[in-house]
Amino acid sequence: MGQKCAILWGFVGLVVLIFGIITPTVFNIILHQEMRKMLPLVEGTTTYELWRDLPVPMQIQLWVFDVINADEVMDHGVKPYVVEKGPYSYRLKKKKENITFHANSTVTFRQVSWYYFDRELSVGDENDTFTTINNILLGAAYMTRFEYPIIKELTKLLLESLGGNLYETYTVRDMVWGYEDPLLKIIKDDILGAFNLSYTLDDHFGFFYKWNGSDDGQFTVFTGAEDLARLSKVDTFNGLTDAPFWSTPYARMLNGTDGTFFPPFLDKQKPLFFYSPDACRTLYMDFDRENTVKDVGTYRYTLPVSLLESGRVNSNNVGFCTPNAHFCMPSGVLNVSGCRMASPAIMSYPHFLGGDPEVINGVNGLHPDPLHHASILDLEPTSAVPMEVAMRLQIGVYVSNFSNIRQLEHTRTYFHPIFWFNESTVITDDLAGRLRTELVEVVQAVSVLHYVLPCVGAVVVLICVVYTLHRRKRQRKNTEHPETETDSRDDDPRLVT
Repeated sequence: MGQKCAILWGFVGLVVLIFGIITPTVFNIILHQEMRKMLPLVEGTTTYELWRDLPVPMQIQLWVFDVINADEVMDHGVKPYVVEKGPYSYRLKKKKENITFHANSTVTFRQVSWYYFDRELSVGDENDTFTTINNILLGAAYMTRFEYPIIKELTKLLLESLGGNLYETYTVRDMVWGYEDPLLKIIKDDILGAFNLSYTLDDHFGFFYKWNGSDDGQFTVFTGAEDLARLSKVDTFNGLTDAPFWSTPYARMLNGTDGTFFPPFLDKQKPLFFYSPDACRTLYMDFDRENTVKDVGTYRYTLPVSLLESGRVNSNNVGFCTPNAHFCMPSGVLNVSGCRMASPAIMSYPHFLGGDPEVINGVNGLHPDPLHHASILDLEPTSAVPMEVAMRLQIGVYVSNFSNIRQLEHTRTYFHPIFWFNESTVITDDLAGRLRTELVEVVQAVSVLHYVLPCVGAVVVLICVVYTLHRRKRQRKNTEHPETETDSRDDDPRLVT
């Protein structure tokens, strides 16, 4: 290899070295530009079509808690014993409707949900029965606990005249989707009806009553057109800039996204925030570990224990104590009575996962297990596209003793689970394949080039430098001792004739 050749190869190696070093920077610039084209929630982008009408199959599964010693609980105040029954599965379809774009790069919409019972994936029919709390009876006692004695006495007489018990047997369909309640019907027809006020009360009750074919509120979120870091972040919910049910600015804030999408380029050190109408508050998820879903690397996030810590333990959660800081519940439960018509409703993780022992041990038959009861969210880290979602939450009630009401005079204070649900989805093979081909494999290739090209370039440059130095050393040596080369030729026996 001559001197010119060495210089040429050295130049090539230097170019390769520099190109390898700057490749990630150039690629990131190009990647950010492409993301700004693809991700904003505006008509014509790939993300907009997915956001408007989610093409992935979704389902929601329910597990109910059947109380098997209801008589002993009511008559002798013993601890309830529950047996979990489920799942009862529903196919879930969600679609954005009434979409309106605004000049400040926000969009307003309502997300409508439809539920279709799936018998094949269920343990039984929706007509299966289970015994649980009489929520209307308990709610009536709870709502009048701070009222004047005359109101309490009227409530007592009304409840006794109906003859209902603290625990009743219901079908899964009735408890979830609604049934006509006799107490509500009397209040509506005979009490409010006498004053032509019956329209103010619905005589049906169900935890998901009127949810089928309806929406959970009006969201206004940022499209990300001006700033991808604000993609899908909530501006207002039902026209409000905060959640008025809570008592501190931290608790009331509408922080994060609507939960459908998240801004790209995830940072493991930062939690993901989203507003949940079900919980009436902002929730957050912490990075748990790196994972793989359908051959795509993901960041897995989970709902942390700190989210439901008592205000007595976590000062950030004081605002969730209802009605004020003197009424903080134990860790593991969220009092949502403020946004559930003042009923004693609570929300928690399934089986009170992460809750205080007094909460978990207040009912026999609970077995909290992170593997089955923790919520998970797997996102592709560059685009933040959801790969797998399993949001698991539990609905229950707070039960306490009311000595003036016959049905509650023997009860102890405890937190009673009614059912828990898992709303889940996994990206389709087609979408996962497109994501791998169009993004993940490209990012991986650039990552490989970032390490390989500098190494190759450095090696080539090093070889050329060593060769050049060695060649110059030989040239100097030959210049200083020319006779060595001449003598060696003269003494070569092959030159003797």
